[in-house]
Amino acid sequence: MKSTVVLGTFDSESWWRSPNRSMLPSMNSSQAVTMGMDELLFPLCKEQDILFTRQPMDEQLRSYLSQLGYTFTHVHCRNPVHADDYTLHVFDLLMADASYYQQLLPTEVLISPYSILSDTSELVRRFNFGNQFPSLDTVRAVNSKIYSHELRQRLDIRNSSSIAESSEELLTYGLQLLQTGQVLVKDPLGVSGKGNMLISGERMLKRIAAYLQEQENRGKQTQFIIEPLLDKTEDFSCQLFITAQGDVQYLSVQKMVNDAFSYSGSYPADAGFIEALWNNHYFSIMEEACKDLFKTGYHGDVCIDSMLLASGEMVPIVEINARKSMGLINHHVNQYVRQYSMFSFLTFISAGCSTEVTMLQIIEALGANKLLFTQENRQGIIPLGTNTLFGSGNTAFAEGESEWRKGKLYVAAPYTSDVSEAFTLIHQVKDVLKSLAIKIYN
Repeated sequence: MKSTVVLGTFDSESWWRSPNRSMLPSMNSSQAVTMGMDELLFPLCKEQDILFTRQPMDEQLRSYLSQLGYTFTHVHCRNPVHADDYTLHVFDLLMADASYYQQLLPTEVLISPYSILSDTSELVRRFNFGNQFPSLDTVRAVNSKIYSHELRQRLDIRNSSSIAESSEELLTYGLQLLQTGQVLVKDPLGVSGKGNMLISGERMLKRIAAYLQEQENRGKQTQFIIEPLLDKTEDFSCQLFITAQGDVQYLSVQKMVNDAFSYSGSYPADAGFIEALWNNHYFSIMEEACKDLFKTGYHGDVCIDSMLLASGEMVPIVEINARKSMGLINHHVNQYVRQYSMFSFLTFISAGCSTEVTMLQIIEALGANKLLFTQENRQGIIPLGTNTLFGSGNTAFAEGESEWRKGKLYVAAPYTSDVSEAFTLIHQVKDVLKSLAIKIYN
């Protein structure tokens, strides 16, 4: 069986987004956290596969994961200058030192990227990878919320959104929508809370329109989705794969936990929920959406976000992520814990660490409190990464940085029947982290 190189740079949308577009005001998230998320892809690796990451993986975490049966090969960027340059994505890192990495990889290897970015096609040619991918232009197009908007129209699905092509149009549409409730403005290539803005009144809308007008005066182009805020009760997503021949493979449905439009967790939908989706022809719509994607020129991983409204109405296509997803990662973790008749809830704990905290201490403390998942103890969490919490290396911050560094500890919390068990488990884990003088922010 051929080996596969699993790799990626998260926050793909920021790489797809044109610098000529105007932007909504937003808080900047930590690039160190985002760039450390590549190690979360390890659940997608089989024994013969290779995980490539920007930073080294913590050796204590690697040892722990190997005890669970994750015995993939790990390769990381060997040039710290490149690894610390966040203007470079994963394909840039490989191309910058191509001769070295070519020597490490077996022949006839495949590649499984989190998403398609610039240099992907050139990388495939240079490394002679055994698979091909859609063009970058196609990937940009189908990931845009403009495409999702137009797809809903083509499939005759309820579509309450409009496209604002200027600050003036945004103001006009917004004033109309505000007469019936709050308004949501979305960047076509915004993701997980970035590029989404909830507008509750006319004064705020005019301030945003003026902010965009200033950018237009400097030559920026405006294009946003604007829609009424819907009264939703449930967020969920469908993970699919479109083969190079256009066949559609259904993988999973994941319920999502969101906080202020930002992702904070995934867990598998139960049988009753899946049955209700079948009865509402949800999967037929998913297949039609994938056919449209393939016709547009896309094949590969797809995550389609959906929601249920308080009225009972289903909105099958909110937006399309033509890439891998957190739901897909949890699907693979879930496949692992199913051997123990359990389910997986993937989430993160926002935390701040001091210089003295290491992953070894966290693992030992969790183990001592029987809150670390092992083949013998199934009442604990599975830590999924360290670099999103610690950054590079084995301590909380690099030399010269401030005393405290805020990050995220991504974990899987297995449960037997109800996801509330996972919430309880996470609460207990937070107490253990506090005992290590780790600050908890969520």
